[in-house]
Amino acid sequence: MQRRSQVLAATLVALALAGGCTTEKKVFEEYSKAGTQSEQARSGTDAEGFYVSALERARASLGKVEQSDALYNLGAFYRREARFPEAERAMTESLALARESGRFDDLAIGRRQLELARDLAALNRWHEGAPALRTLTPLVTRYPADEAADIRLLAEVYRERLATLGLDHRGLPE
Repeated sequence: MQRRSQVLAATLVALALAGGCTTEKKVFEEYSKAGTQSEQARSGTDAEGFYVSALERARASLGKVEQSDALYNLGAFYRREARFPEAERAMTESLALARESGRFDDLAIGRRQLELARDLAALNRWHEGAPALRTLTPLVTRYPADEAADIRLLAEVYRERLATLGLDHRGLPE
């Protein structure tokens, strides 16, 4: 399977270059797009290969914005695959790079914090995820309805779990 991903990745790069995608940014975008398409086609091995290739391309020759985006995509993929330790590492790094770059708006930063809170909940590290979720409280109404509903639902689960553990559950999004 890994060999198949490598062949697909090499083919994608060759097609991108033949089609006039000569910049590193364009190749990065093609890898990211192929990762999403592979995941939608339920080809997790291929999707991971493309997401990792996008990250490697971003680390080799692009900036913090692209690295953060690649890590976000990879981290969200790992969460959906129930690979929570890997998801938490990728999302923590994505969040740090997004903040360092200064080029992400509050909602983009918030999406990374939401993903991180999901990962930490899955790892039963509620006390670590709560601060990330609390930062979304003033932003929740600025998200589209479906995302705001996801934030509120996760906050409800956090409130219940933190209360059960005897930890502070105040300040989470309502």
